[in-house]
Amino acid sequence: MHKITVLQSYMIIILSVGLLNHVINIPLLLDASNRDGWLVVLLVSIISPIWIGVLSYILKNMNGMHVRDWLKLQFGKVLSATLIVLYSVIVWLMGLISFKDTITWTIATYMPQSPLLVLAGATLIGCFFAASQGIHTIAILSGMLLPFVIILGDLVMIANFQFKDYSMLFPLLENGISPLWKGIPYVAGGLLEMSLLILFQHKLTKKPGFKSLMLVCLILSGLAMGPLMGSIAMFGPDEAAHQRYPAFEQWRMVRLGEYVEHVDFFSIYQWLSGMYIRVSLSLLLLSELWKLQKYKWLPMLLGAIFMLGATMWPISDMLFQDLIKRYYFPLFCVFTIGVMFVYFVRILFPTRSKRSA
Repeated sequence: MHKITVLQSYMIIILSVGLLNHVINIPLLLDASNRDGWLVVLLVSIISPIWIGVLSYILKNMNGMHVRDWLKLQFGKVLSATLIVLYSVIVWLMGLISFKDTITWTIATYMPQSPLLVLAGATLIGCFFAASQGIHTIAILSGMLLPFVIILGDLVMIANFQFKDYSMLFPLLENGISPLWKGIPYVAGGLLEMSLLILFQHKLTKKPGFKSLMLVCLILSGLAMGPLMGSIAMFGPDEAAHQRYPAFEQWRMVRLGEYVEHVDFFSIYQWLSGMYIRVSLSLLLLSELWKLQKYKWLPMLLGAIFMLGATMWPISDMLFQDLIKRYYFPLFCVFTIGVMFVYFVRILFPTRSKRSA
């Protein structure tokens, strides 16, 4: 069985969760918290060592055991099966949301005449192929894609300094503290996705430590903070809140010297890199959760087919945004925090039978 290093797992997480924090969450956070959005990111980052410590403790206790076996040992057959089903739904939704959002953006920006079925089908075939090759292949792809994603991110940040006015980040809390509460689920939802390490920690050569987990958490916070502050500083809080893809709009402003502009095609590489790893990881985790030795491809295939069907479903982008804003992120935060608390308590206070084992 191919295993990957902790560093490789972090590259997968940064690309996967980075897409959520850098692209998908920004319009939701601007709509909920407006100018105070960057303060929400800062506050959530400050309290993140608490849950990072809990995550580190859980990963250490799992000791490389498959998540399905560990849950069965800790909670028995019925409760562990329930958790597996819930994890499967969340992992599938994680892939679906990023996949559908990417397809919508693709058609709205640079491929408006392309058939939806062709775009979605071709993309899913590629993601299914990567997932079927295993976590090792996804890790190698992440290592190849991530450096250029980082370089391009630095490029758009530096090139747009000339258009930014950071005084527009203030004043804060003009509308009280309610915007802070409204924005917390979107920021926390992005960072809490690091808990997905629980689902494939048995594939790692060693256990992740608290310091390295905290560093990755800060990197993910920065991936949310950067484009958020950049959008507000470039377009103002009100205009930024009305934009559907604020990170992409920043790319459209890039101008390199006197004659080079319209380089927003670089954003396609960034976005598709994150989406490809995220959806591939989502399909792979479905296979890991169900642990079907002979038919390990079946959960991946069903997940991809259902993603295609959900993407083809005639639902407006406005309704799609409203659904993930009202239901997905709040429920994801409640579920993740809840199960991590239960795991933590269970480890601290094992039953008598568990002590004997």
